[in-house]
Amino acid sequence: MSQPQAPRSAGPAMPDFFTAGADLAITLPDTTLSAVGSFPVGRADSRHLLLLADDVTVDEVEALALSLDEHAGWVGASRLQVAPGAELQGPWHVDGELRRVLELPDWASQVMVLDCPPQRAGALPQELVGVDPLTDAFPLAQPTGTELLALIRLRAIARRLAGGIRLAGDPAAPGGRTRPVLVVPDPERSTTLTVYSPVWIVPDGVVALTAPVAPGAHVLLQPDSTPGPTGLASIPPEELDRLVETLGEDALDAAWRAAEQHRHEQAEQEAQALAAGTPVEELRDGYGVVTDVAEERPDWGGIEIRVQAAEAVPLAVRGESWARGGVIAYQVVWAPLDPADAHHEYPPTDVRRARDAAGALIEKIAATLLGGAGEWWWTTTGSWWRFDRPRNSRCPA
Repeated sequence: MSQPQAPRSAGPAMPDFFTAGADLAITLPDTTLSAVGSFPVGRADSRHLLLLADDVTVDEVEALALSLDEHAGWVGASRLQVAPGAELQGPWHVDGELRRVLELPDWASQVMVLDCPPQRAGALPQELVGVDPLTDAFPLAQPTGTELLALIRLRAIARRLAGGIRLAGDPAAPGGRTRPVLVVPDPERSTTLTVYSPVWIVPDGVVALTAPVAPGAHVLLQPDSTPGPTGLASIPPEELDRLVETLGEDALDAAWRAAEQHRHEQAEQEAQALAAGTPVEELRDGYGVVTDVAEERPDWGGIEIRVQAAEAVPLAVRGESWARGGVIAYQVVWAPLDPADAHHEYPPTDVRRARDAAGALIEKIAATLLGGAGEWWWTTTGSWWRFDRPRNSRCPA
C-alpha cells in the first residue's frame, strides 16, 4: 500500500486512510474477499461504484454476476469479473466519513469499484433526455461497448439487491471534472418472473393450478381465421409464375399434393378420435394464459403466462441434471394498457399502484406453479431470484 499523502490545499482535508494508491489493485487484500485496505477515494471521480447495504454478501453479488454471464467469477483477490474486460473490486466498508466525502446515501455500507476502461460514443440525443437516469448521466458522450454492458449489469445487480450505483458522469462542460451521479434503481420496477421446469403442463393444467390465486385465468388460444382462399390459392398469379420458374412446376405440384395429403390425414385422425370419444390434443410449441390484475380495476391491465420451450437457459438452471432433456419456460408478465408503464423507473402514483398489484399477483402465480410442478427455478430481470428474500426498496417514493 502506498504511503499516505498530504491533503491538497484546495477543498476539504481528507483523512489519510482514504488516500488512493498508485494502482487500484494495490489497496486490495490478497487473502480474503472483503477488502481491508484504504479505499482509493482519489479514484472515485473516474470510476463507477456499486453501492450495497450491510445485509448484502459478496456471494450474492457473485451469484447474480454468474446469472448474467457464464464467464463471470472471481479472477483474483476481491476481483469479480462481471464481463470480459470489466471487473468489480472490493467490497470496502463505508463508514460515516467516507459516506460524507463521497456523498453516499445513509444506507450505503459497502462499496465496490468497477474497473473498466471508458468507451464513449456520441452525445445523448435531446429526444432521449429524461428517459433513463443512466444515460442522462452522460449527456456529452454515451457509454458504449464493454463499459455500457458493465453498467447495465451493475444496475441489474443493484436493482436485485436494493442497492445503487454512483456514476462518474460527464462534466458540466467538456474538459471539466466528472460529475458524480447517484442512480438507485427501483427493485419493484421489474415484475416479470420466469419459472423453469422440465415439465410441460397443458394449458388447462396451468389454468387449474393458478385458479386459486387468479380465478379469472383463461387460455389465450384464439387463432384468427384467414378470410378468403389459403395456401397456393392465395398467391397472386404473377407470384405463382415466379415460383414455378424458380422451383419448377413438378416441385411445386409435389409440395401442393403433400400438403393436401397431410391435411386429409389430420382431418381423418380427428374424425376417428371424435367418433371414439377420445379428446383431441392440439400439438403446439407454446401457448398463453391470461388474467386481469384486478377484476374491479380493468385500467391496471392484465397478467400473461407465456409458456414455451426455453431457448436460452440461465447458467444456474443449465447445470441441473433435470435440465439436460430440455427446459420449459413459464414467463409471468405484467401487460399494462400502456406498454410504456412497465418500464418507468420512477412511475407516477397510479402506475406504481397498478405495478405493485401486478407484482404481488405475479409472485403468487409463480409460487403456485412452483408448488404444482416441483423442482423449478425462477428469475427476474435476467437473474435468479429466491422467494425467501424480500424485495425491499431503497428508492424514493
